Amino acid sequence: MANPFANSVKFLKAVNLLASPRGTTIKGLMGALHISRRSVFRLLEALEELGFPLIDDQPMPRGEKTYRLMESYVLKFPNVAIPIPGFSEQELTLLLSVLDFCVDVQNPDAVIHLNCIRQKILAMSLQNEKEE
Repeated sequence: MANPFANSVKFLKAVNLLASPRGTTIKGLMGALHISRRSVFRLLEALEELGFPLIDDQPMPRGEKTYRLMESYVLKFPNVAIPIPGFSEQELTLLLSVLDFCVDVQNPDAVIHLNCIRQKILAMSLQNEKEE
């Protein structure tokens, strides 16, 4: 039986390759993901449509073009790089204050989700402080 998550795995591998400081090339993506050149371009197009800030560099006049994600857009973990939303400190503060208006929520499940959201926003806020 084929892995139902195979495309998701390839997508995450591509993000991880593109998140490396030097990025990767079309050939690098083809080899690592075992996909065709056309599929690589479709993947890059999908990433751009999803709002991933891709940068393409061509180091020499006839050198192979390198693609990478904007460094400030990526949060690194030991085995994977994940994109992080680019919220400003003011936006994060506003989101926290909006959550404060939800304190009277009666649904216990909603309260749990709101607390998770609050923790994630606080984590993003701490990440922003580290970068500055």
